[in-house]
Amino acid sequence: MDPSANARIRVEGTRNLVDASLAAGVRRMIAQSITMTYAPGEGPATEDCPLDFEAPEPQLTSVHGVHALETAAAEMPEHVILRYGVLYGEGTWYGSDGLFAEQVRMGNLPATDGITSFVHTEDAAAAAVLALEWPTGTYNIVDSDPAAGTEWVPVYAKALNAPEPKTMPGSVRGERGALNTKALRNGWSPRFASWREGFPKTLH
Repeated sequence: MDPSANARIRVEGTRNLVDASLAAGVRRMIAQSITMTYAPGEGPATEDCPLDFEAPEPQLTSVHGVHALETAAAEMPEHVILRYGVLYGEGTWYGSDGLFAEQVRMGNLPATDGITSFVHTEDAAAAAVLALEWPTGTYNIVDSDPAAGTEWVPVYAKALNAPEPKTMPGSVRGERGALNTKALRNGWSPRFASWREGFPKTLH
């Protein structure tokens, strides 16, 4: 992954989309963001928690990209910002043929203390459809089970018939997890409330 390229898409791409939308008289925009740029804090993040503008590079580049995307989208008369957790499912890095699946099979994905919030691609797509009618605002789109790597990596490895992962203490910036209460309150009902169900049922 290239943080600079991702940030450029978020900064320049969103700016162009917003300008074109406003010029065409479009009122509503659904913007896809991420939950991995919240500032460190107590427990999983809610939508009101600040972004991590004190993060070191390369994380800071991602934070600025997300901030630019969300700020530009907020210029629309109606806007819904979906902050997705880590996507898993077919075609993702965590899919059965993805980058992280390969890493865990090789024994190169350690189980750490960092907290991750996952969301299956089908549930992420369902949230985007519902967002067409949601009130303006920001919503965390994650399952209901933020968990440390020491919990989810062994389950992920088992679902892939991979070796038991090594344990490594510590975490990195952005591994805080997030809460989905607001999205649930607005009618989102994910197929997989937890990666504990989703991994075994979608990976092989």
